[in-house]
Amino acid sequence: MRKLRLAGALVALALAFQVPARVEWLKTTHDFGAFREDDGKVGCEFMFVNRGDEAVTIRAARASCGCTTPSFTKTPIEPGDTGVVKVAFNPTGRPGRFSKTVTMDIAGGGAGPRQSLVIKGVVIGSSNTLRSRYPVEAGNLKLRTTSVPFGTVLKGKAKSAFVEVYNASSAPVVPRWEDVPGYMRVASSADTIPAGEQVVYSLVLTPTETSLYGILTDSLTLTDGADRVKVDVTAILEEDFSLLTPGQREKAPVIKIDDSRVDFGEFPADAGPITRTFPIENQGKSDLLLRRVYTIDPGVTVEAETMKIKKGKTGLVKVTVNPAELPSPLLNARIQVIANDPENPITIVRAVGVPKSE
Repeated sequence: MRKLRLAGALVALALAFQVPARVEWLKTTHDFGAFREDDGKVGCEFMFVNRGDEAVTIRAARASCGCTTPSFTKTPIEPGDTGVVKVAFNPTGRPGRFSKTVTMDIAGGGAGPRQSLVIKGVVIGSSNTLRSRYPVEAGNLKLRTTSVPFGTVLKGKAKSAFVEVYNASSAPVVPRWEDVPGYMRVASSADTIPAGEQVVYSLVLTPTETSLYGILTDSLTLTDGADRVKVDVTAILEEDFSLLTPGQREKAPVIKIDDSRVDFGEFPADAGPITRTFPIENQGKSDLLLRRVYTIDPGVTVEAETMKIKKGKTGLVKVTVNPAELPSPLLNARIQVIANDPENPITIVRAVGVPKSE
């Protein structure tokens, strides 16, 4: 017991006489604020005072990035003297907010543990740098792209895509999104984009908010109050059959289209609209719902006589060709039939023909 008390007393005595760190930094962080990349390198100084009784020496200064270059007093710093560490930062090709560290290794009596110095700030990118990273310009706002593809989106499941927006001005900007479709919402981590910084907007598409199936093309607008830019969105909306039970699949509708071609043959190039039809049969055990029947080819329109075909019944789709609006000397239009058949949700029918000049 006496040994334990003696050991405790020795530890307390050692702590009482422990030499505290004698290197006193005047500051350990420097904020450059916002500055332009075209201004070139920026620099600052960190100073410390040797408050100890022995000289100290800076042995090394290591930067966290090659864009940051430290230099320092090479001679010993005597008691009461001041040591200086200079730190330069190269902003070339580095737009946006930055934070870099320089780790100091100082030797000498009571120098204390390694000290990390921090430099930070915001680089307002040059026109050349911004053009390569954010090629779309809308005044002070710069965007990586104005085309946002969502890919395939299943009904009942929301999906996100992202738009990166950079503020190239020297003042904060508060952008607004306008003309946002009802099935979409826009979210971001901040309403304001600080000078020289970027905000990532999340565009969330909720397909249950639209009755559309198949290819979706739409747009929304971003503005800072002075300039505007249109952002185009595309998606393919498909029905989600993943939760159907084997019994439900057994009772599902079955689409049947005998001929995958609607042949218009030869027709006068200067003729008026020409119409043909093709049948769709339901060979399943429940109603066949035509979610959408459409084509994106110019000069061709389609119309289903009914969007619900009962089991064992047949419905007709009317295909109309306007020769004056065809973009090429051959008719080869792609018609999509989207239905609630889990085995064949999309069926392709082609309208073909040859316009002839008199």
